Amino acid sequence: MLSIVLHVLFVNQNTVTARSNNDEVSLIRKSCNVTHYLDTCLSVLEADSRSRSATDLKSLTRISIDIICEQAIELKSLFIKAKENVTDPRLKSNVRVCIEAFDYCNYDLKTHGIPDFEKGNYFDANRDVDVCAVGASDCSYTGIKLFNREIATLFNFSADVVSFINMLDSHS
Repeated sequence: MLSIVLHVLFVNQNTVTARSNNDEVSLIRKSCNVTHYLDTCLSVLEADSRSRSATDLKSLTRISIDIICEQAIELKSLFIKAKENVTDPRLKSNVRVCIEAFDYCNYDLKTHGIPDFEKGNYFDANRDVDVCAVGASDCSYTGIKLFNREIATLFNFSADVVSFINMLDSHS
């Protein structure tokens, strides 16, 4: 009898979990389907466990802004390490452009973007997230051949989060 009860409890738990996971995935997929970079959006959000706790577009967007901050911090760190081995003055200058761009992205989101978003000031939050896309673009346009995949991911995902914010703004 105990084994039957445990089996029923286990099956019910798995069913609830499966339903929850499907809801989480459908929120991510539904949200990413209206972005410019679907593959980037899906891969970034599905790889981050926090995304699965999102209950609506607003909470998913807030998590996404945190992810952008983390991407910028990681890129800044990679470029700081790379700078140690750079001797060419022009390349060193380009690396500095990238470090400053990612530093400013993180600073702007933490001091303006997140507070603007949490106040429902989506117009300014949109502009703050766009700073990160512009920073990634500026770094890329230096012609630097370092961390191109990571820079492209930050650019694409920032653009996708701008799309999320635009959706929230149109529904408020």
